[in-house]
Amino acid sequence: MGNNPSRFKGDNLPVENGSWYDAVEFCNKLSIRDGLTPVYSINGDTIQNNWAEGTIVANWSADGYRLPTETEWEYAARGGNKSRGFTYSGSNNIDEVAWYRGNSGRSLIL
Repeated sequence: MGNNPSRFKGDNLPVENGSWYDAVEFCNKLSIRDGLTPVYSINGDTIQNNWAEGTIVANWSADGYRLPTETEWEYAARGGNKSRGFTYSGSNNIDEVAWYRGNSGRSLIL
């Protein structure tokens, strides 16, 4: 991507400071890299550097990478069709499924 917007950088750390636009651009760049049609554009441009203020349009028929819809995200967060009623997505133990202040060596300071 050329830069890492995270406050905390490391090989095994999540990107915690990216914008929605950064995530959309990441999807488009992965799509282009893999020879797929990008899903997102503003005024016909698919690379964020060319985006002026405008509305992002999703081409749902494109075969490129995309972010999940709100419904898809909710379904996945609840465990999909294998849901077992966990407190958190995939486990009742938050340490198994999340990175937060309590298990990050207090490196996550907001």
